[in-house]
Amino acid sequence: MADPAATAELLRRVVGRNLEAVTEARYWHEGVRDGDAESLLHFWLHFDGNPPLMVHGVGEQLSLSFCQPYESYDMKDQGETRVGPAAAPDALASLPGQRLLTAALIQRHSLMPSVCGLLMRCERLDFVIASVGDEWVLSRGAIPPALSFPLVVGDWVSQAN
Repeated sequence: MADPAATAELLRRVVGRNLEAVTEARYWHEGVRDGDAESLLHFWLHFDGNPPLMVHGVGEQLSLSFCQPYESYDMKDQGETRVGPAAAPDALASLPGQRLLTAALIQRHSLMPSVCGLLMRCERLDFVIASVGDEWVLSRGAIPPALSFPLVVGDWVSQAN
């Protein structure tokens, strides 16, 4: 389970920093991939002064950890995982070159608090990253209206001292 306090602590290390790049791991089969959120497996946010921050979603949980991107790999008849820079028109390609001003944890409305997403406030846009129903939600602005009822946005995380 993604612990809210530990996740907030990781975010404090990157708030106020420039997001230099995004690396994505995507599933491809026979040289073709599905859409933006559908083909995305994992991604890494490269903030200046920190190791890459890996974002991993499973079910209704989002976890963050500092680690280097893994290499692309072939799964024979099952396809391949390609790892490389985020590129337009995919949503995450809009993030590099911006400073993260603050971020808030997004949690499911339940008795067991766990993190299922982030609301990132950058210089030129707000961006939602969430794992809901084992699917990625990637959107500019606020939480999409269809998802807003079961999700709760927590307090804004401030920069570490």
